[in-house]
Amino acid sequence: MMRKQPLLWSWSVAVALMTQAAGAQQPATAAAAGETDALTDKARQLYEEGRQAAAAGKWADAHASFLAAWAIKPHYQIASNLGVACLKLGKHRDAAEYLARYLREAPATKVNERQNAEASLKEALAKVASVTVQVTPAGAEVTVDGAVVGKAPLADRVFLVPGEHEIGAKLEGYAPATRPIAAVAGRAETVAVQLERAPVAGLGARPFVLEPAAPVAPRAELRTPLLVTGGVVAGAGIVTGVVFAVLAGNRADHAEEVRNELKAEWGDEKRCPEGDVTKCSDLKDAVYDEIDLGNVAFWSLVAGGTVGVGTLVYGLVTMNAEPQKTVPGTRVAPLLGPGTAGLSFSGRF
Repeated sequence: MMRKQPLLWSWSVAVALMTQAAGAQQPATAAAAGETDALTDKARQLYEEGRQAAAAGKWADAHASFLAAWAIKPHYQIASNLGVACLKLGKHRDAAEYLARYLREAPATKVNERQNAEASLKEALAKVASVTVQVTPAGAEVTVDGAVVGKAPLADRVFLVPGEHEIGAKLEGYAPATRPIAAVAGRAETVAVQLERAPVAGLGARPFVLEPAAPVAPRAELRTPLLVTGGVVAGAGIVTGVVFAVLAGNRADHAEEVRNELKAEWGDEKRCPEGDVTKCSDLKDAVYDEIDLGNVAFWSLVAGGTVGVGTLVYGLVTMNAEPQKTVPGTRVAPLLGPGTAGLSFSGRF
């Protein structure tokens, strides 16, 4: 009974695909009409030829017709009959591919047809190996013995005739990889292929150097000018502070003299501005000058002292420094390896 199922199934699908002849056939059901509309006229003609050849037991002719119809319209109904024809001709690997395609695409409402397809697929799988191929990253082309069979992830399993095979994957920007497999009839296996990024062409491991646009003076040659400049600035700050401190003192003395004069004349300098207007104005200017000159003297001394201490510290720290004979620069080297990509920076400053 199992040997007759594929032929009966082929007949049932063929009836669903036949064109409607006026006055000669029953009105097609809505489902059959929808399936018929999915095929082109030429595909239906080839399919009908294949059905007739299958009914006559001419499986080679049926296979040729079904295959031509599949090339025009890869519909799941053609896949089912093509799978049966391949099974009859001993093309078990091709039969498994077409029958698996049918089971993946056929509606679940086709209960009997799917049961027949599962039985036929089970018969084909007893003669071939069933391999689930897992490839990372997605989008890589999957190959079997060098021939591309699709892109990852594959919709169906890969079916192999018994023997030694090679499953591989390739993707632009990645190093291709292959995995050997010894296919055994009736066995289901899983093969995983992980692609690694390929090295950047032309870079290799050679570093390239980024030099400064203009030569920079070595550190040892800058030490003396920095020390001299720091000493001059510190000295200038201190001298300025002393000068303004003297001027502030002179104005303080003058203010004291005016204050004494006002006391002698009025008994209290606080009588300003009721007293001598000129002397009161002179006292006010002298007091303000004393304050301003004192502030300038203070901050000049602070600045000069800070620069002086900084220069002294710099001189002590760099006293035993080795002369720099090289020019500062930056070196950049690519870091490439399995799962790793980046840049290494080093330099002299």
